[in-house]
Amino acid sequence: MTNPGSTLLAVHLDRSSLLRPLLPALRAGLADLLEAQTGPDEPEVVLSTGNDLTRSLADGTHPPAVPVPAREALAALPAKLRPLDGPDLRTGAHRLLDAVGDQLAARPEAERPGRVVVLLVGEGAVGDTAAVRERIAHQQAAYAWEFVLVDIAGGVVAAGKAQEPEESDAGAASAEDAAGQTSAVAVKQRSGEPAAAARFGIPATATITAGPGRDGVSAAFAAATSFVARARAAAPHEPVEGFSDDERAAADVPDGRPTWKKLLRIA
Repeated sequence: MTNPGSTLLAVHLDRSSLLRPLLPALRAGLADLLEAQTGPDEPEVVLSTGNDLTRSLADGTHPPAVPVPAREALAALPAKLRPLDGPDLRTGAHRLLDAVGDQLAARPEAERPGRVVVLLVGEGAVGDTAAVRERIAHQQAAYAWEFVLVDIAGGVVAAGKAQEPEESDAGAASAEDAAGQTSAVAVKQRSGEPAAAARFGIPATATITAGPGRDGVSAAFAAATSFVARARAAAPHEPVEGFSDDERAAADVPDGRPTWKKLLRIA
């Protein structure tokens, strides 16, 4: 039997270069979420921002998941998040699930948390999500892990990584990336529908689309913080109340930057 009343919160925050303008808002929202977890009965936290768990070690393996109390995770959060070339959300999420699963499997059953809540934050429209969707479905069915997805509508999607744009897309332009190379990008406006829910196999009620404005990202993190609190309080396999219409509306904030700033990924 697992340890009832205990929770492990696993978080992956995508900080790929596509989200460069939103990284300050993402960092602030994550800090607020972690701070809300501190105090009596605070959960263990496995925090992955970028390539924390995906980079290769000298022996060819990846770093293991190391759960720490929420206050330690908050203290270890970098003061500034810098953009990375990878991994994208689907790759980082898959590695997070593998690492957390391995860590819990190594524990005696009595020391495993009664609840595992997984928060994924990033650009949900990038790449083929079949593998991570299958893994999420397994963890939900077999172990009652609770998933919540904050899909960031960053507004800039790298060519060759996203799905084919629809005719309503604003088109493509050239921009200089962080390495100084020129690549094609497309400015894409999202609807309020949580399309990423189906891509990742996470219930639509547990998926919220944030942005592309920074205030929308902040509102989505506030909503996710409330969702995590409800998930921690729920019993395994018990339905968790999803995001409200008001929360979704608050997170749906247009990107007010000029088009040229969007193309160059400048805040």
